[in-house]
Amino acid sequence: MAYVGSPFEHDLFISYSHGDDGKGRGILRPWSQAFARELENELRFDFRLTRSLNVFFDAGERPGEGIDPMDGLHPQLQAHAGSSGLLVVLMSPHYLASRWCERERSWWLDGQHALGLPTQERIAIVRMAPTEPPWPAEFCDAQGEPLVGFQFHERVGTCRPLGWTELPDAFGKDFRAALVELAGHLALKLDALKVRTSALQRIQDEARRLQAHGGQAIYLHGRDDNRTTWERTALALSDEGFAVFPGEPDPPVSEPEARLKLNEQRVDTLGNCDALLLLGTADGRALDLDLMEVGRHNRQSARARSHRLLPCGVLDTVGPPVATEIRKRAARNLQADWLDGTTEPWLPRVHQWLTDKGTAAVQAP
Repeated sequence: MAYVGSPFEHDLFISYSHGDDGKGRGILRPWSQAFARELENELRFDFRLTRSLNVFFDAGERPGEGIDPMDGLHPQLQAHAGSSGLLVVLMSPHYLASRWCERERSWWLDGQHALGLPTQERIAIVRMAPTEPPWPAEFCDAQGEPLVGFQFHERVGTCRPLGWTELPDAFGKDFRAALVELAGHLALKLDALKVRTSALQRIQDEARRLQAHGGQAIYLHGRDDNRTTWERTALALSDEGFAVFPGEPDPPVSEPEARLKLNEQRVDTLGNCDALLLLGTADGRALDLDLMEVGRHNRQSARARSHRLLPCGVLDTVGPPVATEIRKRAARNLQADWLDGTTEPWLPRVHQWLTDKGTAAVQAP
């Protein structure tokens, strides 16, 4: 399991070229292996990453790199690349010429697209040697310019990778300084991705609950002067397998202090429910107020506290004249769906509504 969490298996995927010399020897491989080892150690210095960091670095041989890598390796490496949170590229002319590296890049990009996650700010370019354009489009900004990346080669002279002449001994201070800067940036990106994946996991969990056939906690809002309709609706939902809250319709309150208390109780309960249904009865003006107060204000407060999706719907039990086009549009603009509860069977419409909301949540960018 990666530090950033599900659905990722690895936090980093380090893509590099061996620099095959045509005789089966990779001239860039020793430096790349040492770089990967030092980067992982530097990242693990952060206590949060000491035990949880997961870095994938393919240290295996690559016969004929850039020509035809062993086909049997493709599925396994493709899975590793696609399930990695960040892509770290050791950029060199050899990398740009490598078909193997091109495949790794495509595998990583395909994996992110399959997850529905953007790739911006998740690719780190380590410039280990000067290169000539063009670069792959994924490694360029909106203006088509190569990403700045991180400088890991000498700026004058032979422009070898930092520490090239120091191998196999320890890297020197120039390499260390560049490594600390890179690790700091990567740690920040890992934290940001962890937050995003946690939110994604929460949405997926909620979507599964919404799509289940029963078992959801439904907040059924109604008024005491329509108690009979509220109780009949609540019992029907309960018999269908839904848990209905609160245990009774709202009592009439007029005192400001009592209204504040009722609102607070409503928000607390809403924050623990999976969906909100506003009971639409013959009193259209009451429904208008419920849409604004409960469907918008209370629901927004509950969502802010609980971070739940909390879809909202109007369960219309009377039809016209309450179900006017103006009122339906107002509900839609307040992100409340209109459900027809005037004809039997109406419970399947509630199930379908919850299923659709769960599907939409997963598909949302």
